[in-house]
Amino acid sequence: MSSETILKSKSFTDSKGFVVLLGALTAFDPLSIDMYLPAFGDIQREFHTSFDQVELSMSSFFIGMALGQLFYGPLSDRYGRKLPLLGGMILYFFATLGCMFAPNIEIFILLRVLQALGGCAGMVITRAILSDLFDSRRVADFMSSMALVMGLAPILAPTIGGYINNYFGWRAIFGLLAFSNLFCLAAIMALLPETHFKRLHNLNLSSTLKSYGQLLKDRMFVGYLIPVTAIRAGMFAYIAGSPFVFIELYGIPKIYYGWIFGLNAMGLVIASQINRVLLKRYTIDQVLKYTIAIAALASLIVFIGPMVSSLASVLLISIFIFIATLNFVTPNGMAGALSMQGHRAGTASALFGCLQWGLASVSSFMVSHFHNGTSLPMTGTILGCGLLSLIAYQVLKPRLQTT
Repeated sequence: MSSETILKSKSFTDSKGFVVLLGALTAFDPLSIDMYLPAFGDIQREFHTSFDQVELSMSSFFIGMALGQLFYGPLSDRYGRKLPLLGGMILYFFATLGCMFAPNIEIFILLRVLQALGGCAGMVITRAILSDLFDSRRVADFMSSMALVMGLAPILAPTIGGYINNYFGWRAIFGLLAFSNLFCLAAIMALLPETHFKRLHNLNLSSTLKSYGQLLKDRMFVGYLIPVTAIRAGMFAYIAGSPFVFIELYGIPKIYYGWIFGLNAMGLVIASQINRVLLKRYTIDQVLKYTIAIAALASLIVFIGPMVSSLASVLLISIFIFIATLNFVTPNGMAGALSMQGHRAGTASALFGCLQWGLASVSSFMVSHFHNGTSLPMTGTILGCGLLSLIAYQVLKPRLQTT
């Protein structure tokens, strides 16, 4: 690499454009999840299918996210960051374009899997790029900026998707996602430098699988893993079921549904800031103890609420509380899990992400599979996730308290 190229690369990585590009790359997945939610009913009618089949397009996306994360880390270690990132974004572009022109629900579901397999490259590889370039303090600063993007995406996406669907139809939502991806592809090719030069000479599948197995046998790691994955799975049960519950059952207009969804996302942003304040006074396990209990209690109210009241506000408030706890449990649980892994922290992070999306796919599948025209599949799944989180933490509590 010439000295002129190095200087140009350093200039870009020190610019605001670099932050914007990495933020955009991490935003494609939440945008792909949230933007088409208000269009569920229209997709069902156009494809002449059942609502649970449309919900399956959500759980299929989660499956793609879970599987993809296991591959992009090793691939970027072997071949550098830029090439796998370009490959993932190209796959995302064509899969998203395919969604726009899908002729039936079966093809649409398949393309959603491919869309996730491509899109998760941005989420995985951007973290690796930051670790290549900066020390831990700078990485934390960048991650905070990208966390803001991740928080804003679910706030804005359903609202934008609702308006696009209302005026141009649901296929235009995927057209906008594909068009936006072209700008990121151009920026990656023209501006983003390769940041990883100490390449692995080969990919050793057996040792990677062995490390994953050892982690799953680590009681402390699993003790932090289950509460995080369970509460996140509960949130995605809400994402999968809420279009039917709020738009079809409660009769909330699609455009207003986007604002309701955004309120929950705003709760996540606020919770993350409160968590930073709490950690100045309390340990991560002290924060986990109370927020997991609050999540379990909120999930119980989510389940009972529709049975005792016809008001949407009861369900909305309890869901808001449940989802807000995610940004207390996730950072603290992940920090606790990774802090003890040392040299295999990267593998642990990949497994953590895979299982989060894996359980999310299971929970969203349950919502669609048990769809019966009521809110019960969604609220029952959320209750199960809340109780699983609490029970797992309580069972492993003696070990966790020693950390």
